[in-house]
Amino acid sequence: MYRKKFFFIGAILLVLILSLVFKTVRKNNYTKVMEKNTAKELKNLENTLKILGAKPGVEIVKTGDVYKVDLEKGTEVGLIETEALRAESSIEGNKEKILYRDFHGEKKLVIELYYHAPIPIIPPEKVYSGKLSILIDDVGMNTQTADIFGKIKKPVSFATIPFLPRSSEATEKLKEYGFQVILHMPMAGSNDSLNSRTEGILMPDMTREEIYKRFDKAIGDVGDMNGFNNHMGSRFTENAFLMKTLLRYAKNKEMFYIDSKTTSKTKGYSTAKELGIPTYYCSRFLDNSKKIEDIKKEIKAAVKMAKDNGKILVIGHYHKNMAVALKSMVDYIENENVELVYVKEVLE
Repeated sequence: MYRKKFFFIGAILLVLILSLVFKTVRKNNYTKVMEKNTAKELKNLENTLKILGAKPGVEIVKTGDVYKVDLEKGTEVGLIETEALRAESSIEGNKEKILYRDFHGEKKLVIELYYHAPIPIIPPEKVYSGKLSILIDDVGMNTQTADIFGKIKKPVSFATIPFLPRSSEATEKLKEYGFQVILHMPMAGSNDSLNSRTEGILMPDMTREEIYKRFDKAIGDVGDMNGFNNHMGSRFTENAFLMKTLLRYAKNKEMFYIDSKTTSKTKGYSTAKELGIPTYYCSRFLDNSKKIEDIKKEIKAAVKMAKDNGKILVIGHYHKNMAVALKSMVDYIENENVELVYVKEVLE
C-alpha cells in the first residue's frame, strides 16, 4: 500500500520536474531566438538607414544609439517593426521620434526624423540661339481679333492706332491677356489722300507745339504707354529735324521708340540712338500677303534671321490670319531654339 503511494508521489514529482525542465529549456530557447532576431533586426534597421542616407536631400548623424535623420517631407523611409523589436512613435511639429525596444522592454535604438519642405528643383536656364520679337500693328478696329491672339500664350507685342472705334477697349483686352502694347503713332506718309483721312496724324508742316499736342492727345486716347512706333510715316520719319523734335519730347516721357522702317531713308532709329533713347527697328514684314501659308513662310524666314543675327524684330498686322498663322508656328519657333520675346527685350 505504502509502496504504491510512494510510487505515485514520485511519478508526480518526476512529471513536475520534467515540466519545469522543459519550460526552462523552452524559455532559454525562446530567449536565444529572440536575442538572435533582435540582433538581426537591428542590423536590418541600420542597413535601411544606410540606404535612406544615400538618397538625395537626406542627412543622417549617429550619436550613441540615436540616429538623427534630416529628410524631405514625403520621403519613403522604409522602417520596420517585428516581434523582436517593438516601436513607439511620437510626433511633435516636424519631428517624429521612434523608440525601438526589445522583447524585454529595454531600449535598443532611437531614430529621430526631422522633416523639411522639399527643395525645389530649378531646371537649368535654356540658352537660345536667338531672340525673335513680333510686333502686331494696327490694333483698334475691333476687340474680337484680340481674343484670337489671346490664344497665343507667348510674348507678343502690339501697337494701337489712336482714335479708331475700339482703340482703348482692344488695348485693355490685350493687356489683360498679358501682352505688351505700345502706341502706333500716325505720321505723314507719301499718300496725301491717306494722310488726310488719318485722325491725329503728325504732319511735316506742324510746329513743335502742334506735334507735342497731337502726341499727347494720342496717348490720352489709348492710355499710358512706355513706347511707340510709327504708323505710315515715310515722309515724316525721313526728316531728321522732325524726328528729333518728336523723340526729345518722348524721351522726357521716358518712352522707347521702334522704327517701323516704312522707308529706307528713315532717320528714326539713328536719331533715337543719337538722343540716347532705347530703340530698335523692324527688319521684315510678315503679312504683305495675308494668306496663312505665306505668313508661316515669312515667320520661318524671321526665325532664321534671329538665329543668324542673334535678335530680330518683325512686324505683322492685327487680323485673324496673322493670329492663326502665328499660333500654329509657336512650336516651330521653340523647336528651332529661338526665344519669342517682347519688343522691350530687343531694345538697344
